[in-house]
Amino acid sequence: MFDLTGKTAVITGGASGIGRAIVERFIAAGARVLVADKTDASEWCHEIGAAYFAADVSVEGDIEGMLRQCHHLYGKVSVLVNNAGIQPLGVGFDTLTPQLMQRTFEVNVNSVAFATKHARTYLEDGGRIINMASFVGLIGVPLAAAYATSKAAVIHLTKLGAMELAARGITVNVVCPGTVMTPAVTDIPDNPEIPFITSRTPLGRLARPEEIAAAVHFLASADASYITGAVLPVDGGISAGWNQHPVIPPTNIEGGIWRD
Repeated sequence: MFDLTGKTAVITGGASGIGRAIVERFIAAGARVLVADKTDASEWCHEIGAAYFAADVSVEGDIEGMLRQCHHLYGKVSVLVNNAGIQPLGVGFDTLTPQLMQRTFEVNVNSVAFATKHARTYLEDGGRIINMASFVGLIGVPLAAAYATSKAAVIHLTKLGAMELAARGITVNVVCPGTVMTPAVTDIPDNPEIPFITSRTPLGRLARPEEIAAAVHFLASADASYITGAVLPVDGGISAGWNQHPVIPPTNIEGGIWRD
């Protein structure tokens, strides 16, 4: 396991799902962790030895506050994981509203932009920023006008952050998960997304939260010191292309030979 002893980390959306898996992995690797989440995770954080900060990442003051609190408790921040987000899938252009578009960008995009802004104050030289996007920010999918666009924006913000913070040795990278077995997916009765994605993912299954956390852990480690501005899909190959494509070859191909 990549050693994070002596490192301090702020993880947004760390109370559940992917964020929770990242928190648990970082603590196991020796990091001191502050969990920032709207959901009260204070009792759980106490149990595992993490700090908790109540934060709405769509509010710039909360973002600055969580970083300031981590600095107060542990000193300079080593790793910032911008994981918190909302997932309004199933909404296409026909039902898109200004409110939904605005709220999606406030939580998913503005949070990353302002976290990067305030990281300049609280992050140590040579630190890490790791953002969370999605495979739908890489490929076109229907009924995701707000969500997919927001994740594409996170990918580009990552590249901009990498350029601006490189002089201090701070790396900025983004992980793009596929569909993950989190409550947002599994708690939907007979969720049609599960068989649909499973059948089209080359590895033939959904991701486990721990697999996404492993990629984040690597990018937070010293072994990833020369990686910045990178987009890392952890999606079982789905962004590389569908594993099913029923195409019939033309009749003028005979025995593997093209005949004019």
